Amino acid sequence: MRNLFNFIIRNSHWLVAILLVAFSFYLLFAHNSYQRSVYLTSANRVSGWLYAASGNVSSFFLLKKNNRELLERNALLEEELQKWRENADTFTGNDSLSAKAFVVDSSHVLPQFTFIPAEVVNLSFSGVNNFITINKGSKQGIKPDMGVISHRGVVGVVSNVSANFAVVIPVINPKFRLSARLKHSENNGSLSWSGRNIREAEVQELPRHENYSMGDTVITSYSRIFPKNLIIGTVSDLGKSADDNFITVNLELATDFYTLQDVLVIDDRYYEEQKVLEEIMER
Repeated sequence: MRNLFNFIIRNSHWLVAILLVAFSFYLLFAHNSYQRSVYLTSANRVSGWLYAASGNVSSFFLLKKNNRELLERNALLEEELQKWRENADTFTGNDSLSAKAFVVDSSHVLPQFTFIPAEVVNLSFSGVNNFITINKGSKQGIKPDMGVISHRGVVGVVSNVSANFAVVIPVINPKFRLSARLKHSENNGSLSWSGRNIREAEVQELPRHENYSMGDTVITSYSRIFPKNLIIGTVSDLGKSADDNFITVNLELATDFYTLQDVLVIDDRYYEEQKVLEEIMER
């Protein structure tokens, strides 16, 4: 306390000056309408800026939470969509009774595909050995050979898994292969990446008589990893083929790997059963 009094005494002239200046400002703004209006306008501007800055900070910290909730919601919607796709051929469009029965039954049937939301924590586009790291691993149910998609289309396949992370081989990696077809066709081709552009890939080994147009949608076909009819991209032009009996089409990938932030990992509850059965036949 003594030190405080000594400090006040030593700096009393400064304290008196500050009080006089403050009292002068009070008299100036309290008894002059023009100065008072300038003060109020400036004060409102400063307070508005502070409120806006505070709101931006709060929004920034809430953004990750909102994105996570949206991704989880997308996973549930994707599961419902797969249910409808799997059962669409069990009733005709005019058979309303069958449709109603499906709606009732689908709520009691476990879906074949469920989706685990994850965030991209690293994207490597070094050379051709491209890979993606996500923030979910074995603790969250991620396993090798699980398919990965974005809200736009196919992303890749899980390669390696640790407790809390997983590495994904994307479409834009020469090791990636997938059966694909044009949406309006039943002919299957092989999807691969040429290594030239991370926005483009190609579908090879399509029959020579295949009809196609620029902008046609390319979707997944037979695959142990991906459900059917997932969007891969759209046809951009005709590519080069080494075999005269087949054609190759170039396509623009639906997933933009430059801006990829969130993904869904596909958990197929029948994957192991199908894998074991097929491996027996391959022996």
